[in-house]
Amino acid sequence: MKNYLTATDKKIESFIAQHSDTVLSSSIHTLSEQIGVSPSSISKFIKKIGYRSYSRFKVHLAQKNTKTIDEQIEKDDSIKTIQSKLFSTVTRSYEMTLELVDDSVLDHVIRLMKDAEKIYAFGVGASGMVCNDLYFKLSRIGKNIIYHTDSHTQLASLSSATKEDLIIGVSYSAKTKEVGTAFVIGKERGIPTVSITGLGNTQLDSLSTYCLKIPRHENTIRSAAITSRNDSLFLVDLLYLGLLQKEDSLQNDILETSYKFTHQLRK
Repeated sequence: MKNYLTATDKKIESFIAQHSDTVLSSSIHTLSEQIGVSPSSISKFIKKIGYRSYSRFKVHLAQKNTKTIDEQIEKDDSIKTIQSKLFSTVTRSYEMTLELVDDSVLDHVIRLMKDAEKIYAFGVGASGMVCNDLYFKLSRIGKNIIYHTDSHTQLASLSSATKEDLIIGVSYSAKTKEVGTAFVIGKERGIPTVSITGLGNTQLDSLSTYCLKIPRHENTIRSAAITSRNDSLFLVDLLYLGLLQKEDSLQNDILETSYKFTHQLRK
């Protein structure tokens, strides 16, 4: 891109390259003052190099600068140090996830969930844990959600799915075969699909009616899918709370009844 950058663009690029930590902690207006250019110049530069917004650019920059929790843990770290590093990593990852949230997309997904006759969830491994959490939350408020840990059984359940239903797939890599297959079926049948995946354009995006993205800063080989799992659960919580907000009277009655039933086990 250097051959297509103006003198102002090059000034911005040079500052970002040398002061990435400052960029991550600065608003576009603060950054413009430090560089000595207008906010609109920074905005134009960001779009010129391929980013939709300054916030989206900062997420990418943070991913380049952020070590995975595996990389941060040293052999001689105390358990207290590990606690501190994990807290810092998870908190930063949540902040990055919020930067990626498109409120209008989130609202559309919540409305789809509200109106769907059935919701089918797909995910394996750590993503399967996210699906399980979604299943628990939605079942508790009376939504008809279908999730089986056995992939063959879950795919078979789509045989009765219609356009009035919804498919939600969770896959950090966006390459999970089980999720991809479900989305292909969904597209063929005209069933709305929502994907929760790591940031970046993927083949799964083209099969998705709506895409919800989480930061992509974990290694391909991971000791544990900590941040990706937490970020996905965070999005599930946002969807759940948004759904409760839209159907508060009905859902509160169901939640109260659910509490009464389960509370009997404590006696």
